[in-house]
Amino acid sequence: MVELEEKRFKKGEIIYKSGELDANMYNIFLGRAAVYMDYGTPAQQLILEVEEGDFLNIISFLEARPRNTTAVALQNTVVGVITTENFGKFFQEHPAKIMSLLQHMSARIRHLQKAYLETSQALEDYADTDRLKKENGEWYAQHNSLYRSLSSLLGHR
Repeated sequence: MVELEEKRFKKGEIIYKSGELDANMYNIFLGRAAVYMDYGTPAQQLILEVEEGDFLNIISFLEARPRNTTAVALQNTVVGVITTENFGKFFQEHPAKIMSLLQHMSARIRHLQKAYLETSQALEDYADTDRLKKENGEWYAQHNSLYRSLSSLLGHR
């Protein structure tokens, strides 16, 4: 039976930093965390909050690339460390966690789609679309097609 290493973080403590390469994914056992872009800078932006049962650092773990976000404990938080070595055995022993991981990833995708649609809507509303079409016709056509597809699919606007 695989036992995940537990790490404990106090409220306000950084769980991981942007730019680090760390081959771990974290399952929140207790507490809550926030994920930020540009943490600690004037451009800081909250991406999402995660709570007990959710996962952190999924994409960086799966793609083995440096993180582009920073996670901070919103309260005292305990995480289980999932490594490349214990990944398969952990999910084999805890198959319900697979559904939890997929639900978490689906929610993140929905969040990103919503942000994309809002940004696209602003572009459509305020940009000089004639100039964009002229100077970046192929990009504009692809963007517009994707925007319309996602808007239709998600019932946006």
